[in-house]
Amino acid sequence: MHVNTLMNKRILYIMFLILGFANMGKTQVIDAPRLECVTKNNSNGDIILSWGTPASNNCGAFVQYTIYGSSVGPNGPFDSVVAVTSQAATTYALTNYLAVSNTWYFYMTTTYNCPGSTSLQSDTVSTNGPATPQIINVTVTPAGKAVINWAPDPSPQTSFYILYYYLPNGNASTAIDTIYGRLNTTTVDPLVSANDTSWTYTMAAADSCGNVSSYTTIWHNTILAHGSITECQRNLTISWNKYNHWPQGVLRYEIWVSTNLGPDSLVASTDSSTFIYHYDNFNDGDSLNVFVRAISAADTTVTSNSNTIGIHALIVQPPAYIYLTNLTVDAANHVDVTWTVDTIAQLVLYNVNRGNDTTDFGSLLSFPVPDPLLHFQSYIDSTGSPQNNPYFYNLVALDSCQNQYIAPYGETVNLQGILYEYYVAQLKWNNFVLKNATVLHYNLYRDMGTGYQLIQTFQPGVNLYYDSLQQFLNSQGTFCYRIEAVYDINLPTPSNYHDTLSSFSNVVCVIHRPIIYIPTAFSPGSNVGENTTFKPTIIYGAPQGYSMTIFNRWGGIVFESNTLALGWDGTDHGKEATMGGYGYVIQFTADDGVQIQKQGIVMLIR
Repeated sequence: MHVNTLMNKRILYIMFLILGFANMGKTQVIDAPRLECVTKNNSNGDIILSWGTPASNNCGAFVQYTIYGSSVGPNGPFDSVVAVTSQAATTYALTNYLAVSNTWYFYMTTTYNCPGSTSLQSDTVSTNGPATPQIINVTVTPAGKAVINWAPDPSPQTSFYILYYYLPNGNASTAIDTIYGRLNTTTVDPLVSANDTSWTYTMAAADSCGNVSSYTTIWHNTILAHGSITECQRNLTISWNKYNHWPQGVLRYEIWVSTNLGPDSLVASTDSSTFIYHYDNFNDGDSLNVFVRAISAADTTVTSNSNTIGIHALIVQPPAYIYLTNLTVDAANHVDVTWTVDTIAQLVLYNVNRGNDTTDFGSLLSFPVPDPLLHFQSYIDSTGSPQNNPYFYNLVALDSCQNQYIAPYGETVNLQGILYEYYVAQLKWNNFVLKNATVLHYNLYRDMGTGYQLIQTFQPGVNLYYDSLQQFLNSQGTFCYRIEAVYDINLPTPSNYHDTLSSFSNVVCVIHRPIIYIPTAFSPGSNVGENTTFKPTIIYGAPQGYSMTIFNRWGGIVFESNTLALGWDGTDHGKEATMGGYGYVIQFTADDGVQIQKQGIVMLIR
């Protein structure tokens, strides 16, 4: 029983709340008049209030408008000033109120004979009239129109705003635009273009009774940007005027660029005291649209754009890159110099330079750049002696403005070889050097008259090798070598050129001087064929001008031969020579041009 009683009470309470809310929803709301303006008559001290009548109310008969006033402040206290019993009235003069105070605040209510109704209050208005509006920013559209934005006037009697140009003497000129509606806070200057002049603006607010506020002395101006470009400077100089009167000033200026109708991109920023920037990230013939944006230090969402500068870039186009790609010694002992260059560059002259080190380069040749410009180009240096020492090369390109662009130097591979000892050739070489090149390995080749053959591969850092020649006793004795540097070249952006190439050294030939074996005795009657005649055995080379002469003990010539294959058979003018010692002289010219002469005594044995 007790539980049921509690549940019944709870149900009754909920029904009471529902009925109460339903009755509240039916409460009549009485609109207040809209106080439009307050006019002071300084000649007689009266204050005239004007209002707009509220919508009709069907709850009951109209009773009165009640005007409340306060000379203390907008928050009161307010006292009932007068009751206006005419529903059609839209104005009322408060007699000699200015004698009490020059500043009054008023609001109004409407009363109907409507029990339980709620009367709303109007906005509070003041004899001070509309407040002076505060400009937020002035910015320029891409079409060159100045857009002015301001904060809504807090004065409810404000009916419209007046836009002025602010003159250098601190005065506002004739109004240039009227913007109706207190909450309408943006407008476009209808008269002028902001592409040629920086315009300065100020504003005032007015009510419907003709009361006009003072105009703001915190004027704002458009940013006027200028751009200039010359062929040889190859940069766009952008300058602009200061943006004025944000509460905390300008935080920074931003430079925005659109290239060839592409999207606007932020390319740089300057501090608040810098009004010039040099921009160079463009090519000859590009179409550039540039504007400057000021950022407020107090609120970075508040900005101001300058006019947009349209420029067709006509410059002497520099190369984005120029690099040597190869230095190699060809079969004619000439150095082939190859390079790559950015083909959009506008160059007029190449200088190829050579030196014996990295600091002292001398000009080899100057020649005009071909038209159209070639991505890869070569020059053959036939004036040097790359067999003597490594050469250093660089390349200098010039444009019509006499600007120079230097390709980083490179160094050829120089191979040196000597006969280190009998049957051993010593070979030395320097490292191949080229910017952005990585040597993978070195290949050493040998040629003995039948073509080059690979004999050894070396890792970078190895620069010495001893080649054994003992296995080639039957060769002519001339051993020629050249070395190959195999390298990867990887040029950076924007070239992005990648390849695996070879650079060859000069050819060096090691001539093994002939080795002569001369018997000390021979026996024409021997059963061993090699011992039956007397002649030398010469290893390596092809002797030139060979001669052998045999003398008896009295100096008489017994035998002569001009052919290495023809030896002395032990006869003297067709007769057997007597056993004993005989003198000999052997002469010839070796392959390296050295005169060789050997003399001694050979024993003839029978």
